Parts: sequence; structure tokens; C-alpha cells
Amino acid sequence: MPARPASRLFRQGLWALCLLALLLLPLLHLAPALNGLNNAHLDWLIRQRAAEQTPDPRLLLIDIDDLSLQVLADEAGKWPWPRSLHAELLEYLQSQQPQAVAFDVLFSEADQFNPDADSYFAEVLQRSRNTYLAALVQEPAEGSQPPLLRDYPPQTWQAPGRQGTPEQRGLLLLPKAFASELWRVGSINFRPDPDGIGRRYELYRSFADWRLPSLPARLAHDLGTPLPEQPSILLDWPGSARLPYPRLSYAAVLAAARQQGDPLPAGQFKDKIIVIGTTAAGLHDLRPTPLDTLYPAPFILMTAIDNLLNGSQLQEASLWLELLGPLLLLLGLSALLLEERLPAAFALCLSGSLGLFVGSYGLALQGLLLGVMPGLICLWLLLAAALALFYLRRRQQLQDTIRLFSRFMDPVVVNQLVTRDDPEALLASKECQLTVLFSDIRNFTTLSEQHSAAEIVRLLEGYFSSQVEVLFKHQATLDKFIGDAIMAFWGAPLDNPQQADQAILAAMEMLDNLDAFRRDYNCPDFDIGIGLHTGPAVVGLVGARQRYDYTAIGDTVNLASRIEGLTKGRAHLLVSAATRAACSLPLDFVPQGEHQVKGRAEAVSLFEPRRKNDE
Repeated sequence: MPARPASRLFRQGLWALCLLALLLLPLLHLAPALNGLNNAHLDWLIRQRAAEQTPDPRLLLIDIDDLSLQVLADEAGKWPWPRSLHAELLEYLQSQQPQAVAFDVLFSEADQFNPDADSYFAEVLQRSRNTYLAALVQEPAEGSQPPLLRDYPPQTWQAPGRQGTPEQRGLLLLPKAFASELWRVGSINFRPDPDGIGRRYELYRSFADWRLPSLPARLAHDLGTPLPEQPSILLDWPGSARLPYPRLSYAAVLAAARQQGDPLPAGQFKDKIIVIGTTAAGLHDLRPTPLDTLYPAPFILMTAIDNLLNGSQLQEASLWLELLGPLLLLLGLSALLLEERLPAAFALCLSGSLGLFVGSYGLALQGLLLGVMPGLICLWLLLAAALALFYLRRRQQLQDTIRLFSRFMDPVVVNQLVTRDDPEALLASKECQLTVLFSDIRNFTTLSEQHSAAEIVRLLEGYFSSQVEVLFKHQATLDKFIGDAIMAFWGAPLDNPQQADQAILAAMEMLDNLDAFRRDYNCPDFDIGIGLHTGPAVVGLVGARQRYDYTAIGDTVNLASRIEGLTKGRAHLLVSAATRAACSLPLDFVPQGEHQVKGRAEAVSLFEPRRKNDE
């Protein structure tokens, strides 16, 4: 069957979809709407990686937990506590020679009600050269002018910090409760990503050419660890437990320092890196992270310290690496779609998606995060759009086929037909075993002379409508009207093992309709002849590009027409020997002799089928 404009439009649409998908792939990686889905997948990968990691055993949290707040409430009152408690605790810890002690607590103002407590803490700090205090970078109020950075104490910018041009400004919350000479300070700011989840820890907070180190960066630098060049690291969370680092209750350690409770094991804190912070829910030091929406801030700080000391930060895959896998899949999918191999295209999408997920999982376990969701969405969008295009083409093909076959067959049969096969295959030319019927009106010329043209048209419309209804009833394919003649056949477009039976029954019912037609149209001389023959013929669309007809051609068709011509003066219905042999109905076949027909060397034996009770 020649290509139609609709097929060309389909191919053009398919090409356009494939090209659009290739252009859309890099754009989807930048689309904010997909960040949430991609981040959710990456967070899941981060959790899988965390379950495989082991936390640094040197890190230990002394936890200002809910129990400590309750136990020390009578002595210290509500939070914040007098700093003499911290001094006692720090003095005890330093006696056991830890590597470092870091307070994840702000001491931004002097205690006006307990100045002696501040003094005590300052004395301990003076003797503790490895104790670190927290600072906080704040956002200035709108319209206000923050202080000049040069006016802050020089200790603020100690290495790995850096000073810069004198006109820069910034608002810092520093441990002003103590003299700056006692400071070893770093910021504890933890800024979330745009989706509100914190995944990175700043190594430095930059103010143009000024640089304030974070508390983990300051501590790691002082312990001799080389720091990364970038301003922040993507945290590599350690351990499968929600709180992976060991912790001791602040109240329990303070009691041990005072020798009031159970003693702690000897050397408990030797060479440890101790963070003093709070997990108490009432103090609200909780942050959203990939591990938990309410993750205690001290463990975030400890994770950053762990990463810096062990060089175990996560890495993000470059954009070209994230695009490579989906791009190859898109090219493969496009090739399969253009070849119209839909099962293979669907299998490629499934296997490719699984491959990308497994690959991203394997890379995550190695510390490399590969975002695959935008690529997968692009891949499945292309498949879905292509399937929609295939569906529209299929629907159009079915509609075209239904419109075409409805001219030749009963619409009920057509609807069953198009759901069983490919419309293109149904319309393609093929050789079939057919039973062909020709019916002609006898003495039509004389009839035309006796009636007006309008009356003849009315007669033909009524006659054809009645007979076509009979043909459709017996599942015939109506080929064409040739003037006053009707051509129909059985055996195509669907095979029909009972084609001869149905053809003979249809012919007999057409003859039965004659009496009613003559009465209804007051035309007593109206008569017809019918010829049937069974044999091979070629069936398919035949015609020019402007118009096609579904028709049968071949010697079988010619012989059926000749048989109809031999009915005059012999019988209303004649069938060939081949049709008689193919019929399984309990009928009588009355021989009507052998006849020579034009175009055939051998004579043709003809029979008149009659019902058993007919005379």
C-alpha cells in the first residue's frame, strides 16, 4: 500500500519528539521543579552510604541532654547555666589529655549575675590551649550597618582564617564573655540547601577577601590536617545509627568530675576529640538533614570534623557524567522508536532505568553522588509521548479502516475485524480463496424505458438497500455496484471456511426478497439473476493515489460474472462445480449442463441449488 500523508506526519512527529527529548535532557537537570525529586533520591543514596561508614572513634559528645537539664535544675537553674559548671567539666576533661575540646555553645555575653563563674571559666581556658569556642555569623537587620571587620579582635581571623581590605563589614556573634586572647574560635553556621535540607558544611565564611573559618576547619587545621580548597564540603555521614558517635550525659561527666557519681573508666577522654553540645529537645538545636528532619546539631558538627580529619567528604558527579548515561539511553530509545520496535523500546527503558539506579547506588557507596532522576524522567517522557503518538496513529488507522470497510461490510463485523489484525496488513494485497457473487437485474434496459429516471433511481436505491442488508447479514464483503449489478465476495479480508454456505444462503435470501420488492414497488416484471463461483483471487486496495477501492480481481471473478450471464432462460441462481463442492448445506443441486464461457478452454459445469422441500 503506498505511503499516505498521515504516515509521513507520524514519522516527522516521531523525529521531533526524539530531538526534543535530547534538547530537554540538560534543561531538566537545571529545572527547579525536579530538584526535590532528585534530592530525595540523592538523600536516599546518602543514607545507604552512611550505613556502610564507620565513625571516627576519637570523636565523643558530652551531651547537654534532657536528663542533664533536669538533674542540674536545682543547682544551675534554667538554661543557660552558670559557666562555672563548664569550667569544672573542662578542667576535669583537660586532666585526661584529650586532643581537643570544642564547645558547640555560644558565650556571646558576660554573665552579669555570676561574674565569678566567668572568671573561673576564663582561668581554665587560659590553661587549655586546645579548647575551641563557637562563633556565629548573623544577617544584619535591614537598613542597619554592620561593624567593620577590622574592628573585631585579631584572634577572630587566626589561621586558617584571613584578613582583607579594611572597608569590609559583617555581623559576628563572638564569645565576648571572655578576653579575646583566650579565643580559638570558629563559626558553627549550618546553612541548608534551597530545599531546606542541610547537606553541606562551610569551611569558611567569606566577606569579600576576608575569611572566617568554621569551627571544624579551625580544629582540623590546628591538628595538622590539610583543608580542601573549596568553601564547603558535602557531608559524608558516618554510621547506620541515627546518632553514630558515642555520647555521655553532661550531668554524669560532671558528677564524675566531682567524684559524686559512678566513676568513669580511666583514660576515657585521652586523645579524644570532645564536642560539648545539646540534643535536648527543649533547646531546639535540631536541624533537617538527609538522615533526619530533626537531627541534633552537635552531630552535624562532629560529622564535619570527622570528614575533615579523614578526608571522607562526598563528591558530586559532574554534569557531563550525569548526562552521559541518560543521553546514551535516549539515543538507543530514539533508534528503537524510529524503527517502531515498541517492545524493545519498553525493555530498554526498564533495563536502562534499573541500570542507572544500580550504577548510582554503586557510585554512592564509593562516595560519588550521581543524580539520575532528571535523565530518567526525560527517558520515560519520551517513551510516553511516543506511545501517545503511536496510539493516535493506530486510532487514525482504525478509523480509516472502519470508514473504508464500512462501505463493503456490516459495521458490526468491521468493528470485530479491526480489533483482530493490523489495519495495514488487512488492506494489503494478498491471494485468497474466495466465493464471488454477481447479481444483475434482468431486462434493465427495457425497465428503464418504461419508467422515468427518478423512478429508476428510487427502484435501484430500494433494491440495493434491501440486498446489501442481506449480504451484510451473511457476512459478505460488498465489492461494488456496476450499473444495475452487484458484486460481493466471501473469504476476505478474513478467512471464512463456510464461505460457500454463506454465499448460497445469501443468494437464496436475495431471491426470496424479490416477491416483497415487486409488491412494495409495484414492479411485477422486476427480476434478477445470480452467479456464484469459488476459487483463488487477489484481494486488496486497487486504484490511484487519489482513490483506492478494496476489490477482488482474477479469473474467479471473471467466471462468476460469466455464470451470472448464463442464468438467463435457465435459473435465477447458478453455481459452479467448485462452489457446489465447497458447500456443506443440505441442499439439492440440480445440474444445468456444461457450458463454454469466454476466456476458458474447458467447459463449466453449472448447478441450481434448491432447498430440500422445493419442487
